[in-house]
Amino acid sequence: MATDNIAISTLGHYAGLLAIELDPQRTDFTGTPPAPLGVAAASALAGHLAKDLNQILDGIEHLGLVLPGALYDQTEILQPGFPLITALADVYRGSLRGGFTPQLMALGADDGYFPVGAISPQCRPGSGPLLLLPFCFVGVADDLAHLARIMEDSLLQNGEVSLATREAMQQAFGLTALNMSFATIGDLCALLRVQLDGNGLLPLWELLEQAWFERPGVHSTILAGGNRFLVADDHAHTLFYTFDDWAQFGPGRGLSGVELGAGYRRWARLQRQYTMALEAYGLHVRWVLANPQLEETLAIVAGEAAQAAMREIPCLSGDYLVEAIFQNDSACPEQQMTITNHADVELGTLAYTVMSLDADGRLLRLEHHYPLRPQGLNVIIDRLIERCAEQETQRQVLHPGQLLYSENGRSLRAATAADLPAPAPTERMH
Repeated sequence: MATDNIAISTLGHYAGLLAIELDPQRTDFTGTPPAPLGVAAASALAGHLAKDLNQILDGIEHLGLVLPGALYDQTEILQPGFPLITALADVYRGSLRGGFTPQLMALGADDGYFPVGAISPQCRPGSGPLLLLPFCFVGVADDLAHLARIMEDSLLQNGEVSLATREAMQQAFGLTALNMSFATIGDLCALLRVQLDGNGLLPLWELLEQAWFERPGVHSTILAGGNRFLVADDHAHTLFYTFDDWAQFGPGRGLSGVELGAGYRRWARLQRQYTMALEAYGLHVRWVLANPQLEETLAIVAGEAAQAAMREIPCLSGDYLVEAIFQNDSACPEQQMTITNHADVELGTLAYTVMSLDADGRLLRLEHHYPLRPQGLNVIIDRLIERCAEQETQRQVLHPGQLLYSENGRSLRAATAADLPAPAPTERMH
């Protein structure tokens, strides 16, 4: 029954989740979420979920309930401002005519897509064993406040899924669940916090929390490896160091020469972990190339002043960075190019050192090429191959299997024959 005296614009919303844990050991686990349901299948499944929630929450007939017939990876739910939840609530409000009408609304997909793009699941390969079906209650503020207290206090503990719902869910999506239970967004956040903390990544959780809940101000952290991250709104700012910069004026400046290799590998490992996670959870990561002046500034300022200092420098664009160490102005073509692949067993390629000579054996260029993103590796390789082809340059690729650097010069160096295991590959670049 419509309630005409309740303005649609005053309606609030509160979300929950059905968490489905899959067994990665099963042969039917693909790592890719199943395709979303059509309207009829979504409506049938919604009826089961609504019946369970009505019993668990002591009655929900006075509230609107909207849910999609789709499963999502947690990175799609946990985004700054929770846009997927907002989109569900907006769809419900948009369906109202004349006043608030408590009803169950199930959203189905047409050819795998919902009419509202923000609701369409990405169904990305590589998703983990935890999949989520979000639902959103819509109602007046007092009713939602009471509902929120019940959900946060007891939904996870008492939110047992009925056998009928469990079977309907598995049949609809064609999967076999190890566990299935209702939870809140807060429960999901708490679970992720425990997981990150257990892996020594609590600062990552704090950065994500700042963005998800749209907290004001700037949250910053400096990790044990010297990695620096600042988060404001849905943007993260971070410094990128080449090995030479890291060792000479950056976080590695206080280390002895023998410690530099392990120190930079630790920095690179944390940098990749944090940037990949921040981007996966919906933040725009802005990379800034470190320089001595900025380093001095950030040592004495924090918060918004640190953010302003980083924003004054143009961000790095593209998938890779070229650090030019030496360039001869000679017009002679490159006759010989030697490429050293600086790699780590865990991290893979960290950088390529490119040294090119002319026909007389004189050094023309010395460069270090750094991938900023995984796809940057192939971009570097393709460009170097193209460069050699254009000048008919002979190419040799050396794989010492480690990060090579001069301890005295505190800089990357090219490989020599003594650095190579036998036999050394010469054509494969990674």
